This record gives sequence, C-alpha cells and structure tokens, in this order.
Amino acid sequence: MRMNGRNVVRAAVVVIVIAVAVLLALQLLTRGRVDKAVTIDPALEREITEQDRAILKTRINAIFPKWAQAWKSGNFRFDPSALQRDSIEEIDSSLITRVDEVNVPLDDESLRKLVSPDGMKYLEFTGDAETEPDSELTLVDAARNERQRLLFYGPSVRFDDAAWVDAGTVVVVGEGTEGGESEADSVQPLVWIFHLPHRLVSTYSVSAH
Repeated sequence: MRMNGRNVVRAAVVVIVIAVAVLLALQLLTRGRVDKAVTIDPALEREITEQDRAILKTRINAIFPKWAQAWKSGNFRFDPSALQRDSIEEIDSSLITRVDEVNVPLDDESLRKLVSPDGMKYLEFTGDAETEPDSELTLVDAARNERQRLLFYGPSVRFDDAAWVDAGTVVVVGEGTEGGESEADSVQPLVWIFHLPHRLVSTYSVSAH
C-alpha cells in the first residue's frame, strides 16, 4: 500500500509538471504578435490609420533604403504604401522589468536611429537565422531604468531594422514566412508601427489576413 501511495504521488507530480509545461508553451505561442487585439475609439483608429498610411508612403523608403531596395530588386513588386494592415493590438504593459542602470548608446552613430529624439530611450532587437532564431524587440527606458518587451516571435519572423519616426512612434521592418516555417512557404515583408502613447501597434503585410 505504501508503494502504491508513492506511485500515485509520483504520477500526480508528473501530470502537474506536464500541465505547467503545456501552459508555458501556449503562453509563448500566443505572445507572437504583441498580445491582444483591442477595440479602440473609431476617431483614434482613423487618426492612427492616417499616420500609418503617411509613414508607409513617405518614410519607409527614406528610413530603410537598403531594406526597401532589397525587396524591390527581387522578383517582388514591392511598394510600402500598398501594404495592408493585418492587425492592430495593444502592447502588453506587464512585460516590463526593472534594471539597475541603462546606458543609451548616444555616441554610436550606427545605432543613432534606435535612440529616441530625447535621448532617453532606445530600441534593441534580436533575430538572426543562424545565431538567434527567435526575434525580440525591447524598449529600454533610461529615465525609468526599465526594459519593456514590445514584440516576440519564433523562427518564422525576423526583424531587420528599426527606427524612431518621432518621440512617440517607432517603426520596425522585417520579414515573415507566410503559413508556417517550412522553406516551401513564401516569405513576405512585414512592417510594425508602434504608437507608444496609445500603447498600440499596427502590423502590415502584403496580404492582410
């Protein structure tokens, strides 16, 4: 009876561990695109849409010329202004961690566009097909000594570049595999536009779903 009792306890522990692992895996999977779709005020949505269209039409080619040219030079009729909004979502404010010290790379000219106009915030992003399969975008705030994760994706999405458009707007460009992660799936350009004061982000792709 004592052995049976131990076996029951062990089995229960295994079940609990598996359940926790499944929940964590589901949480990571659902965190791909910021976090949750929201219903926003129609007037605000129109304002954001107008700002986004202006950025797609006039700023993408200017801020990210190499990225845009790479798509234009391939067998792809690429026009940033023709991208369609795939979603508009709320930035998860719970993904913030405190840090002891933040050093903004003000002296590194190559990173200048990742630094906010006031010099108090900067963007970090990871994602490389060979060394860093997952892609993560982080907003670092020197005034508050905080790091906030803005985006996280698995291997099917890659961030190529990011920049501040103004004090409250951030644009990120990259690419994603449409339909999955196999090589047979088509790769398409992706653009994310963050409206930080409203804690909203729009995702744009060639064909909105």
